[in-house]
Amino acid sequence: MAEVQEFILPDLGEGLVEATIVEWKVAVGDEVAIDQLVVEVESAKSVVELPTPYAGRVVSLGASEGEVLHAGQVLLGVAPVGAEVPAEAVTSSAEPATSSAEPVEAPAGASGAVLIGYGTQESTARLRRPEGGRFKQRRKQHAAETRTEIRDAGLQTPVAASVALIDERRNSPVMSPLVRREAQAAGFDARHLRGSGPGGLVLRADVQQAAATLQGTRALATQSGSIVAPVTQIGSTRTAKPGATGSGAAAGGANAPGTQTAAEPSSRAVHPAGQGADLGVGPTSGQATASETATDQAAADRRIPVEGMRGIVAEHMAQSHAQVPKATIWLDVDVTPLLDLRAQLQASTGERFSLTTLIARIVVAGLQQHPRLNASFDAATNEIVEYGRVNLGIAAQTPRGLSVPVVHGASEMNLRQLRDGIGELVAEAPRGKYSPSQLQGGTFTLNNYGAFGVDGSSPIINLPQAAMLGIGRLKERPWVVDGELAVRTVMTVSFVFDHRVCDGDAASAFLTYVTDRMEKPALLFADL
Repeated sequence: MAEVQEFILPDLGEGLVEATIVEWKVAVGDEVAIDQLVVEVESAKSVVELPTPYAGRVVSLGASEGEVLHAGQVLLGVAPVGAEVPAEAVTSSAEPATSSAEPVEAPAGASGAVLIGYGTQESTARLRRPEGGRFKQRRKQHAAETRTEIRDAGLQTPVAASVALIDERRNSPVMSPLVRREAQAAGFDARHLRGSGPGGLVLRADVQQAAATLQGTRALATQSGSIVAPVTQIGSTRTAKPGATGSGAAAGGANAPGTQTAAEPSSRAVHPAGQGADLGVGPTSGQATASETATDQAAADRRIPVEGMRGIVAEHMAQSHAQVPKATIWLDVDVTPLLDLRAQLQASTGERFSLTTLIARIVVAGLQQHPRLNASFDAATNEIVEYGRVNLGIAAQTPRGLSVPVVHGASEMNLRQLRDGIGELVAEAPRGKYSPSQLQGGTFTLNNYGAFGVDGSSPIINLPQAAMLGIGRLKERPWVVDGELAVRTVMTVSFVFDHRVCDGDAASAFLTYVTDRMEKPALLFADL
C-alpha cells in the first residue's frame, strides 16, 4: 500500500490561523506536480493561491469550497501515480480529511507547505491529531442531544418537531462562513442546529434542511391559522412565577394564565390552532395581527455577518479611533502646473504618468524632509519610532473591502519605478488578491478620495502609522493668479496625523511642503 502524503495548511502569519477555501483548482483523481497551484484560500487579510509540495495523484480534499480550515489541518492528500491506495484514504471534498495520528514529514524532494511569493523549502513541520479530534469536548453532549431528540420525536406534532430543530440553548460548532451566512439569510443562527458532522459540526446540508423545514412549518401555520414566532425565539425559556405549580395537572388543569415551567418553550413559540384558547393563553385577534406584523418586519430585515476581511477592518478602525488622538488639517491647491508637468513628461517620453504618481513622488520627498511623519507611536514603550525608509501605502477599494497595499522602498525609487510600483497595486485592486507581503510594512498612507467624487475626508489613521495624506477630486474653480482672476484646476488636500507623534507646526510644515511643490513643481529641484 502506498503512503498518502498530506499537504498541511501552512501558517498564514500575523496571527491568522484559519482560511476559507475559495476555489479548488484540482479534483480527486487529478495528477499534480510539485509547486503546481492547487487551491485558492482567503484569510482575514488576503486571498492567496497555494502550491502543492508533493507530486502524484490527488486522493483527498480537506474541505469543500466555502468551508474553513485551520493552520495545521490537511488541505489535500497526494499518493504516487499508479500506486494502490486504501479505500478509506480516498475522500471527496464533501468528506473533509483529517491529519494522521502519526507525525508527518515532507520527503527530501518535496518543496514544503508555502505561500505564493515566499519561496519553497523543505517542510520540517510535525503534526499530531489531538486525541478525540477538534470537537472532542462536544461529542458527549452531541450524543446526549441525539438520544433525547430521538426519544421525544414521537411525542411531537409536525410543527413542534420543526421547532426542535433550532434551540437557542444549543451551541454547535460551525466552521464555514458560508454555512453561517445561509443560516442568517434563513432567519436563524447555525449554532442552534444539531449538526450532522463530526462532533456535532453543522454542515451546509443541515442549514438547508432546517430552512426547508421552517418554510414548510410557516406555510402549515398560515393554513391552520396558528402563530409562528420568529425562529430566533425558539427554544427560549422562562421561569415560573412564584407560587405557580410545575405541572398543569397538579394545578387541576392547565397552568395559570401567564405562567410557564422552566422546561416549557415561551408563549412566543408555536401554538397550534385552537389549543391556545383552550389553555387560556391563546392570542386575541389583535395580538395575532401584531405578532404577524412583527414577524413580517423581522423577515424583511437583514443581518450581515461581519467576518473575514470586513471584520478585520472593522476591528482595526475601532481600535484606531479609540486609541489615537488625531487631528486633521487641509488646503485647497491649484494643481494646474502639476497637470502641465505631467503633459510635458508624457509628450517628451512617450510614457504615461498618473497624477497620483507625481503626488506620491512629492509626498516621499516631503517625508524625507520631515521624518517625524514617517513614524509610529509605540504605546508599550512610550516611544516614537521614526522609520529609516518610506514604505508608501496606497489605499485601495477592493471587492473584499478596503485594503492598503504597500510600495516597499519608495524612498529609493525614481519616478518610473514608483509609477510601476503603484500601477501594479492599482491593477490588482479589482480582484483584491494581494499577497500578505504586499499588505505589510507600510509607514505612511496616500489616499485618493477623488476617485469617489468627493473633495476630502477626516479619515481613520491606519495603525500603526502616524499619518495619512488624502487628495480630493479635480474641479475647475475661479482662482487668483498674479492678481488676475482665472479658471484653474483645484484640488483639496487633507492631512490627518497622530497628535502623540507631533504638534500642529510639524504637520503644517509637511502639508505646506507638499502643496507648495504641487503648485510649483520646480521647487523639487531645490531638494535634489
